[in-house]
Amino acid sequence: MNRKLLSKTVSSLLGCVILITSCQSPDSVTDQSHPLAIKDQYIVTLKALPYENARLSGTYNDRVAMMEQQATRLLKQFKFDPALVEQVYTSVMTGFSARLTPEQVEQLQKSPYVSRIESDRLMAVTEPKRVDEAGARPSAKQETPWGIAAVGGPTNYTGSNVAWIVDTGIDLDHPDLNVDAKRGKNFVITGQGSTSLDDNHGHGTHMAGIIAAKNNTYGVVGIAAGATVIPVKVGHRFNDITLSTFIAGIDYVAANAKAGDVVNLSVGAQDAPSADEAVLRLAQAVNVFIAISAGNTYEVTDANRFSPGRVNGPTIFTASAHNSKGVFAKISCSGNPPIDFAAPGVSIKSTVNNGGYTFFSEGTSMSTAHLAGILLATGGKIYGKGFVTGDRDGNPDPKASRIP
Repeated sequence: MNRKLLSKTVSSLLGCVILITSCQSPDSVTDQSHPLAIKDQYIVTLKALPYENARLSGTYNDRVAMMEQQATRLLKQFKFDPALVEQVYTSVMTGFSARLTPEQVEQLQKSPYVSRIESDRLMAVTEPKRVDEAGARPSAKQETPWGIAAVGGPTNYTGSNVAWIVDTGIDLDHPDLNVDAKRGKNFVITGQGSTSLDDNHGHGTHMAGIIAAKNNTYGVVGIAAGATVIPVKVGHRFNDITLSTFIAGIDYVAANAKAGDVVNLSVGAQDAPSADEAVLRLAQAVNVFIAISAGNTYEVTDANRFSPGRVNGPTIFTASAHNSKGVFAKISCSGNPPIDFAAPGVSIKSTVNNGGYTFFSEGTSMSTAHLAGILLATGGKIYGKGFVTGDRDGNPDPKASRIP
């Protein structure tokens, strides 16, 4: 184990204590004044299931049904409308999200079964910029985008593992992707995007193409070419993903992924301990490889302020971004730990919704997907091949590669 990985593992053990302890404050209500807090929307963490010595067991659907039953009975006990329940959690935490007034929250926190109530919030208010221009159209033959070439080129994936894309969905019938919609799940429950796993925005499809676009005669090719991608839809648009839907997506992956699968998390927020905890528990529950964005500099520059990218663990890999010349991207957060590798994240061409292709201008979303593709192609190994220049923190990140 190299020095960098050793540091990450030790940090993971410390992180377990810090994160779990921070979530044990009984009868606490947090983050009501956060600028991204969603009015009258809360996440409720339970100490235990309230009624009839209930246990969460069986399939994912069985556990969800039990949690819904327990949550609605708890609300009924306080004479609240049970329809207020929105998401339920059974794997990375025990609890639910609900639409509640501050007065209802005050009453609910008196329950001996409630550990914590926190305001739901938006995860981000900005998103990578799409550049729909002539150069983004598919050429007469298949292209290998510069980012794919920079990390060692594509390889035809022949394994049985999959990539779980927790994002805005995936274009379900994109000709350049192998999408398993049957294993996917949509956690958008109202408004646009609530009726289909399909990606109406493009962000999730863009990540899927970097990871696994097919090796054929058209479009682009991904790193683990032809691998199966599974959409876990947590927002209609990238900037309407909420903490409650993000945790629901992580909870679903924890219940359904298998060892060796890869989870792509090109989503994050400033200082969101509940997101950190969910990802940490995913890593502890299932032997999956998790690629996470180090964050963009819209709000902070230190990756240690960005959730869940600041979470450390032996199977968790945090990505900063570099351009085609190997220069650290100005938009990327910095900091070691938690960053493990830099990967291509500037002017990245990939698949998008409606069967299309386009560039996203810059962002650690794309660098994260490059790490995810490498992890899937190699069965969990990422090699460092040289270092970026111009790293903001003065400690150059190694550039990620699929090959030594």
